[in-house]
Amino acid sequence: MVSTIERARRYIAKCAPAISGQGGHDATFHVAAVLVHGFALSKNDALMLLREWNVTCQPSWSERELLHKVASAASAQQAQPRGYLLGNAECGMRNADFRGERTERTNGVEGTKGNRQSPIANSQVEPVVATERWLKGFRCGEADLRDASAVVLEGDPRFDGAVLVRALYAPGERINFVTEFAEHTEKSGEVKARPLGKGITLERDALVSRFEQHGSDSSNAGGWLRMNPVDGQGIGDANVTACRFALLESDTLPMELQLALFAKLPLPIAAILSSGGRSVHAWVKLDARDAAEYRAVVPRLLGLLAKFGVDGKNKNPSRLSRLPGAVRVIGAVGDGVQRLLYVNPQPAERSIL
Repeated sequence: MVSTIERARRYIAKCAPAISGQGGHDATFHVAAVLVHGFALSKNDALMLLREWNVTCQPSWSERELLHKVASAASAQQAQPRGYLLGNAECGMRNADFRGERTERTNGVEGTKGNRQSPIANSQVEPVVATERWLKGFRCGEADLRDASAVVLEGDPRFDGAVLVRALYAPGERINFVTEFAEHTEKSGEVKARPLGKGITLERDALVSRFEQHGSDSSNAGGWLRMNPVDGQGIGDANVTACRFALLESDTLPMELQLALFAKLPLPIAAILSSGGRSVHAWVKLDARDAAEYRAVVPRLLGLLAKFGVDGKNKNPSRLSRLPGAVRVIGAVGDGVQRLLYVNPQPAERSIL
């Protein structure tokens, strides 16, 4: 049976984000009221879910502002009895628009009664539309991210792997990387490379030394790095010793929107790197207590960001990301260099730019 918290989470996931200058205060109060009054959640549980929804708001609300919204919703008089949504098995939004207009969806794009948006035939365009609306014209480039990096990124990109490993892992931790691959031909005829085998696992300082001496290991497919440290006995989820990072990536958005999105999301992003192909990888620092907590949190995060075309498959803690400093030939865009664009060992829950 789906819990009340999960039902509430699914319900507010259908709510449009609060946008500054477009009734953002009322929209946020509406969501807070749905949680506190509609689903009769405690203030703590309501605040937890409101924080998740806040990721998509532009700009995001501060912790103090979220607390105020929850407190205001709890003390406000309501026309319907507390818990009125508990008997509604349908978790989709019935009255998402706080102005009373019924929100309608046409092919995944939100509109309102009397102002319906025309259908978009190509579903891949939808994340682009959602992202551009949320960014409201904001753009940034790789140079902007490097300038904002807490770790200076001015050296030869071949040694970016050493920079990343030194910054984000502790002495004694073991990190795994893979360069072997198998080629796979898609139905479209495009040739892709998939990581193959268990790769190499080294203690942090040994790996830094290896990458500093010769640059990152590489192959025609470039290379991959397992984001979370392992025990040296294997590379599965059970071998992960610290559920530290989650991966965000999108092959749907153009590069300029990917860069802008990851720079603007109010998330604790510890690293951003280019794949050498069509995508950018962002590492969100979670520091989950264990794999169970990781598997509970990450799917919710990916679900909230799905509207922006963020890949929903990156749910397991043993996930591979691209290895900075490696250079790919298969699927390369431009020079194929997998560059490190941003590093912050202690990121905060706010936008980078």
